[in-house]
Parts: sequence; C-alpha cells; structure tokens
Amino acid sequence: MKQHIWGMLTVLLGATLPFSGSTVLADHRSGNVVLVGGAISQTGRYAEPAGRQYNSVKLWVDQVNQRGGLLGHKVLLTMLDDKSDTQTAIKLYEKLITEDKVDLLVGPYSSGITDAVANVTERYHMPIVAYGAASADIWERGRKYIFAVNDIAENYQKGAAHLAKQIGVKRIAIIGEDSLFPRMSRKGLEQWAKQLGLQVVVAENYATQKQGDYTALLQKIKAQRVEAIFSNSYFDDAAAQIRQLREMNYDVKFFASTVGPGLPRFAKDLGPTAEYVLGFSQWEPNLSLGHPGMKEFIDAYKARYGTEPNYHSASAYASMQVFEAAVKQAGSFDREKLRDALSTIQVRTMFGTYKVDEKGMTNHEGLTFQIRNGKRMIVWPPHLAEVKPILPVPKWSER
Repeated sequence: MKQHIWGMLTVLLGATLPFSGSTVLADHRSGNVVLVGGAISQTGRYAEPAGRQYNSVKLWVDQVNQRGGLLGHKVLLTMLDDKSDTQTAIKLYEKLITEDKVDLLVGPYSSGITDAVANVTERYHMPIVAYGAASADIWERGRKYIFAVNDIAENYQKGAAHLAKQIGVKRIAIIGEDSLFPRMSRKGLEQWAKQLGLQVVVAENYATQKQGDYTALLQKIKAQRVEAIFSNSYFDDAAAQIRQLREMNYDVKFFASTVGPGLPRFAKDLGPTAEYVLGFSQWEPNLSLGHPGMKEFIDAYKARYGTEPNYHSASAYASMQVFEAAVKQAGSFDREKLRDALSTIQVRTMFGTYKVDEKGMTNHEGLTFQIRNGKRMIVWPPHLAEVKPILPVPKWSER
C-alpha cells in the first residue's frame, strides 16, 4: 500500500521553505543552468562499483531536469575520470572547483580517494555528500563540509562476526589490502571479535600492488587452524581468495567478505564457487526494507541500464536526493547555506533516513547477506533477514 503513494523524495524538515529567485542565480554562468561536477573511477580497479554510482548520478540528473531542474535551473553534469588514482582525483577536484567553477560537487569512489579529496573540498568550503566512502576516520578529522550516507567501514563485518559467535567459531583470520577502507574494516572487526569472544589468530594486510595469488597467505591461515575467514576486500581479491580456497580444498565454516560479493558480477562470474559466501550491503533492492521510493528507483534503474541496482547504485542516488533537498531548503547554491542545510535536514530517501550528527555522520545500518542460488539473501540483522543462513557452509567435496 505504501509503495504506490510514496514519492521519490520526502523531506521531513524544510521542504516547504520559500525561496527568492534573486538568491539562487549562479552569476558566473549564463543560460540559467547549474553545473554539477565530480570525478569518479570510470577506469581502473574501482571502475565496477564506481560505474554503478555514476549511473545513478546520471539517472538523477535526467529526472531532476524533467521536474524542472534545481530552483528552476537546468542541471548540467560533468564527471571526470580519476582512473582509480588518488593523486589524479586531487588534481581533478582542484580543477572542478577553481577552473570549471562547479556549483555542486559529487564525490569519488573509495574511502581512500574520498579522504584525500576531502582536504580539497574543505579548503574551498565546498560541501560534498560522500556516497562512495565509509571509513569513520574521514569524519574524525574535524571537517565541516563532508557528509555521510553509509554505515561505517568498522561495521562491515559486524553481522558476520555475530553469526560466527552463533555457530561456535573460535579462531578467525582477518585479511585485506593495505588501504584505508580495509584497515578501518579490520579495526572494527577486531573490536567486535574482542566483544564476542572470537580469537584473531591471523591478521594481515597485503600490498595493493601484489594482489592475485593468495595461496601462501591461505596456507598460513590453514596452518593456524582458522575456522572462519574475514576478508576486508574489493572484487578482485575477494574473487581470487574464494577461488583459491576451493582449489586448495580448504574447508572453513564460512568466508565473509566486504565489497566484492555485493557486486552482481561476483555471483555471476564465480558461479557455484560463490555459493554460501557472506557479504555486506548498505542496501538491497528488496521492497521489504520499506524505504519510500524504492520501487520507482529500482524500476527506473532497470529500465535504463538493464540490471538491478545494488547498494553502490542506491547510495549514490540517495546522496543526490539529499543534495536536492538541501538545495531546496537553502533556496540557493551558496556553499555555506548548503552546508548548513546538509547539517540540519532530515530526509527520507529510497536508501533510508538521512540525518547527520555534528561530525556529518549518519546512523545508517548495513546488512549481511549470504549468496544462495546466485542471489544475495539478507541473513542479518535478524529482524530484516529473508532466510536463515546456512552455516557452517557445506564442504567443497559435498557441493
């Protein structure tokens, strides 16, 4: 009943504030347009999840223009390619702000790149909603112009840790590449492990430039009689690790990863090898989550791109909904007014409710899923679970 009456965006605070046309003009730009810009990984190692976020930004631009634009201004989009490289991203955001003079900034992908770019946006007082970042450390530096929509990296393995406790796991391994997001995910998991009585017998971060063959690391883990492996990984390393576990015929009670399994290609590319893997998601295209506008977003994304959106797609779209609400409340594209609006508004999006604390962080709660018959099925938290997890997972020889 709710889905057909919910709109794509519900602003709980400030939606009806009047605004004066004289306060909204972008006087440096002709043609009654507003320029939205950013840089994102259109090529390089982050291109898969980042591409889904770019898709959602483009979808929002077309939809908002169909609704009359932002404060009567047609939205023009410029998205540059940072090539999944931090230094390139820094240079591009400098260009966007100082040369292109964008009116609104959208974010890059990955916590590491976002953290670096945030130094640029803070210097120029440009507000940004970070749909591609989750590491809490980004918001612990006293920044005033960056705002979160995602659950933090430190919670990505929270559900898997609780499931490990439930099935009697004692000895665990924590692995991941040596970059910001995996390090923060490891930090959070170590805290959850201590709280739940899980013994961390292997904890190792590997160099990002040496991904591919994890046999030696997995043999080390096996020698320590590890019962469950927690991999704080992206697609390439997560896929390689589960393949190599099968090649070794190494049975664990479960393998839990972070970003990789949440991408649709994980189950598609790995086939039966992906079965029973635990993963983390900020959001799933499951209407039982009950967020307003979910069906409309899912249908529009599928119609345009021929595939269901995943959480990367959803977080980006929700961020643009938040920005749209903030512009309406501010009645202006003024940076300080937008920052104030983003700091104070409460918005119901198709991703969940946006409201931030004094640091710019939200209390969005993520999900743990298990891949079953090629599909991501929510198994934690219990009140949102679609199915009960199959744990311990079947041995390789029994599949």
